[in-house]
Amino acid sequence: APLTLSHDVNDDRVADAVWPYISNREAIAVNQDWAGHSGSPFKASEDEVHLGTQDWSGKWSDIAVPAWQYFFKPLAGGDVAVLLMNHSPDEKELVLDTDDVPGLECHPCWRHDIWSRNDLPEVEGEFTMKVASHDTVFLRLSPASLAESRSLFA
Repeated sequence: APLTLSHDVNDDRVADAVWPYISNREAIAVNQDWAGHSGSPFKASEDEVHLGTQDWSGKWSDIAVPAWQYFFKPLAGGDVAVLLMNHSPDEKELVLDTDDVPGLECHPCWRHDIWSRNDLPEVEGEFTMKVASHDTVFLRLSPASLAESRSLFA
């Protein structure tokens, strides 16, 4: 699957800011993992925010998007990647219930933060993540019983 970039690759300031994300081996592994589904949104805020967008000709327009959205992607071996996306101009405390994640069957669940490349404490049911304005939290979730076999790029 292609990784699409939507920034000016000639702008060194922007390139330096996004490099840790686009070169993250764990994020690339999620992108390349095929378990029969490319991923989809599964939960979204009823509240909307308005974002400005610019088309190829330079014309600006306003689009309404959910204040926050959750996406999932099944991975090989029964893991599920989950992206919590905050479109809001404010930091949000987003609550994820592991029972709401399509295809995820774990009690308790092992959690791994893909952006920071760190394991997080195991959870059962709901947990809260702080997500900065216009930012994301990217997690890999799986049954805690399989956690010892998960050595991602060690």
